[in-house]
Amino acid sequence: MKKRSTFVFNLVNYWQHFIIFFICILVGTACNNTISKIEEPSPEITAALENASIILNNGKLNHSYQFFDSIFTQIPNKTYLDLWEGYNFYATHYLKYEFDLIKAEQYLDSMYLVLQKGNTLNDYRYVQTKFMEGDILKANHKFNMAFQNFFSGREYALENLDNCNVSNLTYRLGIFRYDQKQFQEAIPFFKKAIEENRSCWGNDNIIQNINEPQLYRNTMALCYEKMEKYDSAAYYYVDALAYLEEIKPLYPEKELFINSAIGVVKGNLGGVMAKLGNMPVAKNLLKTSIIINSQPNYDHSDAQTAKLKLADIFIKDLELTKAKKYLDELDKELPQAEIKDRKYYNALLRWYLVKEAYFEKIGDTRNALRVMKSYHHLNDSLQLIDNNLKFIDIEGSFRNAAQKYELSILNKDNKIKNIYLATAAGFTILLTIFLIVNWFNLKKSIKANDLILQKNSDLQDTLNALELSQAENAKIMYMVAHDLRNPIGSTLMIANLILEDPDIKVENKYLLENIKTSCNNSMNLITEMLLPNKKQNEIKKESVEIDRLLKYCVEILNHKANEKNQKIHLDIFPVSALINKEKMWRVLTNLIANAIKFTPNGKDINILMKHNNEKVTIIIKDEGIGIPNSIKDQLFEWDTMSKRDGTNGEKPFGMGLAISKQIISAHQGKIWFESQENIGSTFYVEFPVKS
Repeated sequence: MKKRSTFVFNLVNYWQHFIIFFICILVGTACNNTISKIEEPSPEITAALENASIILNNGKLNHSYQFFDSIFTQIPNKTYLDLWEGYNFYATHYLKYEFDLIKAEQYLDSMYLVLQKGNTLNDYRYVQTKFMEGDILKANHKFNMAFQNFFSGREYALENLDNCNVSNLTYRLGIFRYDQKQFQEAIPFFKKAIEENRSCWGNDNIIQNINEPQLYRNTMALCYEKMEKYDSAAYYYVDALAYLEEIKPLYPEKELFINSAIGVVKGNLGGVMAKLGNMPVAKNLLKTSIIINSQPNYDHSDAQTAKLKLADIFIKDLELTKAKKYLDELDKELPQAEIKDRKYYNALLRWYLVKEAYFEKIGDTRNALRVMKSYHHLNDSLQLIDNNLKFIDIEGSFRNAAQKYELSILNKDNKIKNIYLATAAGFTILLTIFLIVNWFNLKKSIKANDLILQKNSDLQDTLNALELSQAENAKIMYMVAHDLRNPIGSTLMIANLILEDPDIKVENKYLLENIKTSCNNSMNLITEMLLPNKKQNEIKKESVEIDRLLKYCVEILNHKANEKNQKIHLDIFPVSALINKEKMWRVLTNLIANAIKFTPNGKDINILMKHNNEKVTIIIKDEGIGIPNSIKDQLFEWDTMSKRDGTNGEKPFGMGLAISKQIISAHQGKIWFESQENIGSTFYVEFPVKS
């Protein structure tokens, strides 16, 4: 009787676990609530970004870019986070300073690509990439699409990140409103960002503990200043200053950044105090701000803004000699500025107004008129840009985005509820049938149940024995293959050492070369035995600009060519094809890398395209060592015997051409080559433009 009750209990327990497992499979992510961990790039990348930022604040745009680029290209074995940070730097540079949106979009594509390549989706950087895409769309005047990106990125962050890492995204939504000059509507975002940022304090993240808290307060004060609520503006400027003074002793290594930020806030507070009529305090604050940010490596552009504010005060107080001193300095500084962003043009507008006021005071109406013409010309241009953004229906976009998001959540909730309901109903039916059947079976014969238990036990023992035998066989095979690597590897090493002897006899050298070849073949065979078999799955295709993909491949590999003083000439034109971008990238980088590897120093590599309405052909031509006739027929086979070292001793890394042929075949294309030994090789890749 005891055995029978144990049997019933075990079966019920088994079914409970099965149903729970079944629900988890149906619901999917409901059983996995892990939040993406924020990883950090290497210390070299972090230091390079910080120093490039300091150089940029000093007004040296080109020097900042060149400094980071020289370090980034020289760092070996970059992680996918290092690559993401580098591409983010380049995208920001071309978006904000060089205004080359095509290059900015290329680096945006790379940011998405390395996140996919990393095998662990970094939620924080994924959201930052979404916001970068929104910034680029905004620069392209696609404002509604930009706001959709910002909104969906923040909603994704709310689900997957904590408040600390959401705060910067909330702030950037507020900046969108600020750029529209909707200052009242922007303030709630900045207040929310300040509240969310409080959960960051003490986590040792420099940006979240120093930069963001004072930035949020300073920007909110700017909103109040723009709304002419000067008391509220002064309150938040003072709050930002108090925060910076409080944390300054805690971060002595960041003294330069904190002092520069103090200079910025004091300059802003000085402007507000002047509007409140407290001129002595205003002058003192502005002079302090100028002294701080005029130092090397500090924020020179902010020092220029403070000079304009102070010159304006002196003009109103009829201290024209003092005003002229600062205007003369700005006459030299502003036209020579490298960084010409929106902050620069705003300073230029104020410069025109202050100079016009100065000329009016000294009675120079001719120069006053000339300056005002320049002011109106620049102001009209900026107003035209602002109006395109100002009249976009952000409220409507916000409502639409929110409604779409809420609808998706509602559909998801309904789907999950339906799955739970269906699962519960199915479980109830299964459990009812199960209990009825077992009731009758148990009622008929205890002996039959005992016999079934015995047979099940015997079958389970047999199955366990078979599984153990199979596991042992596989283990033995792997052990034998693995243990063979050491003696064969040692034999190969000894053969190589003996072959390095210049006095070795010719006949012995021939035998040793055979031994070396046999060892290499054996090692390759063992490697294949140790690796699981891989099959080419059906690939997913998308429309890809082939010319941009080729250009990206060349940029990635250019440093390898530079190491050998080679020149890569790229002759491309715009054409799109339906391909798998990642796999085709693998083919092209492999072929270009081979051209670099087997081309001597100082030679050229030519890459060009041909295209008709149906197919596109990519041609990669080198001036390398060519392919011997003896291995031409084996080049695309799964045979490492055909692999050779490069002209500088570069080692082969696998069966790249065989893999490339599989990928091209999966695209219904073909790959072939023409080669003459010691003259060069030309590889052709041809595939359809459409599926």
